[in-house]
Amino acid sequence: MSLVSAHRLLQLPFPKILVWKPYRLYVDFRFKRKLRKNLGPYAIPAARVPPPPKELVLETGASNRKQLEQMFRRGYGFADRYHAVGRAVLLNWFEVLERHSFNLRTMGAVLDFGCGTGRLLQHFRHIDGLRRVGTDANPRMTEWCSRHLDGIETHNNRLEPPLDFAEEESFDLVYAFSVFTHIPIHLQEPWLAELRRVLRPGGFLLCTVAGSWLLSMFLKPEDRADLDAKGYLQYSSQDSAASLSTQVGGSGWDIYQSRAEVIRVFGSALTLLDYVPGAQDLLVLQKRG
Repeated sequence: MSLVSAHRLLQLPFPKILVWKPYRLYVDFRFKRKLRKNLGPYAIPAARVPPPPKELVLETGASNRKQLEQMFRRGYGFADRYHAVGRAVLLNWFEVLERHSFNLRTMGAVLDFGCGTGRLLQHFRHIDGLRRVGTDANPRMTEWCSRHLDGIETHNNRLEPPLDFAEEESFDLVYAFSVFTHIPIHLQEPWLAELRRVLRPGGFLLCTVAGSWLLSMFLKPEDRADLDAKGYLQYSSQDSAASLSTQVGGSGWDIYQSRAEVIRVFGSALTLLDYVPGAQDLLVLQKRG
């Protein structure tokens, strides 16, 4: 069964706890098999990390109050969901990167820009000899990571560049999952230049931006017309159209961009190799050597 087919199971009309645990076990199997195949003895065990508390999820991944309450409802299976979705995202990314000749075996350092509670970064602890770094503008997130994720290095960054560490060309892979969807337009190009600075020649940057599914879910027809005309929409925490996480201060803005604007902004900083559609579209960018 493919991950796409497994995701379709999650739409079945019965309590999610009946789905999330078997899905988590399925993704765990796929993930471990992938690492063993690629890394052999350098695929190592790591303790499973507990899911973050509700107050941190409120700041990082809540579109609205109803969704948040549902995720933490008794019997929903939030711990399995949190773990499984993180690994499923990485599995998909590994497959995309391999199509562009990225070699997991030669990766020496990875940076999670906007690491949040380490939903993705925690799974890199299964790769031996890897430098794992997370940075976030919210100190509550990096504190959580420091307390619960062994074997990682955490930093706090400001809302504007630069990053908290001065070394250049340090990382083979940098990723920003659901981060540029909250970085205001005037800061996107400066941040892309900063991430380019810390990438090694030939290194890859993965970014997600709001895809067509999110646009159809969260934008009204008149908002879509504004987006088409301007190339972007920007909602602050004071706007009623902003997501719950943005309204409570977890991020300062919600950002929507047209495909043409995404190609212009991101392609001006690095070589844009791929633009993969999804709920959040995935951009595969490379710093040419």
